[in-house]
Amino acid sequence: MESAIIQENAPQLTLPKCKNEQLIFFNQIVKSPNELCSWLQFSNVCGVHIGIADIESFINKIKTTFIKGMKSKAGKKFDAYIVLKEDCITSFEFENKKKK
Repeated sequence: MESAIIQENAPQLTLPKCKNEQLIFFNQIVKSPNELCSWLQFSNVCGVHIGIADIESFINKIKTTFIKGMKSKAGKKFDAYIVLKEDCITSFEFENKKKK
């Protein structure tokens, strides 16, 4: 079994839930070192790789850039922001499309 690799030069980010703990960036996940917090975010969301810049935006600005081409469990493609709710649960936010 391959061990996780901690990424060098990752930004220093603090999760709002933990407040005092710097997040740890591994090759496939970003997580809190605080075992009581147990927060983690996979770098692959619905088939799309989420880069460090989007993780940084997600933590600091509460949402990523608009991500296109994600795939639902049913196999349908969708576009959305990944947002961090107040309770540090991740969710999707969809653009409002105005009907003509």
